[in-house]
Amino acid sequence: MSRERRRLPLLLFVGLAAIAICVSLPRWASAQDAPAGDVPEEAPAAKPEAARRVAPPKPAPKPVAVRPPARPPQAATQAQAQPQVPSVSQPASGPATLPNGASAINESYGDWTVDCRVTEGQKLCVLAQSQGNSQNNQRLFAIELRTPRDGRADGTILMPFGLKLENGAILRLDDKDLGQGLRFSTCIPAGCLLPVSFPTVATEAMKTGKTLTAAALNLSSGDPVAFNISLNGFAAALARIGQLGG
Repeated sequence: MSRERRRLPLLLFVGLAAIAICVSLPRWASAQDAPAGDVPEEAPAAKPEAARRVAPPKPAPKPVAVRPPARPPQAATQAQAQPQVPSVSQPASGPATLPNGASAINESYGDWTVDCRVTEGQKLCVLAQSQGNSQNNQRLFAIELRTPRDGRADGTILMPFGLKLENGAILRLDDKDLGQGLRFSTCIPAGCLLPVSFPTVATEAMKTGKTLTAAALNLSSGDPVAFNISLNGFAAALARIGQLGG
């Protein structure tokens, strides 16, 4: 009787264990037979929003324009007024004109004439004296001087053909030598040209002188061939071309 009581709990325990095994076997088998694709995967860890979105680069700061300091009112006024002041070294140039809008002027002063002309915007003034044959109106001798510049009055003397050009010519003011060994430059159909240049000291002496003589040697005989130039009216004519300019 006591053995039967001991076996009863043991059998009961074994039966319960068998039931538990039978219940768990189908679940384990179904878990083993399930395809791998049905096994749920772990959800990827959510990336932070800042990692998924790349922040655009910040634009470079714009350079700050540096403005020059404002000029004082006085300096600005002087800068604007400066171009209106005429330059001494560069005088304003205008069209060449003669008195009363004339295009040419011819005036007489004693034995000298003043001739001024405006040609192609340029003004040229000379004082001149000429000598010739009154019968055929042929000019044999002439002297022309331009407006003095830089302390000298430059000009040209026209002498007839038939002279020893290689010997040049001489100039005398009254009884004093004014120039020797002057050379002819060329000859033209009217005669041969002798360039001259009188310094201020010479023109001042000519203003009070009586006669200027130009002489050369005859080609055939070697004798002097002289032309006397009256200085009557020379001072007034020289002053006039200085007034007219050119």
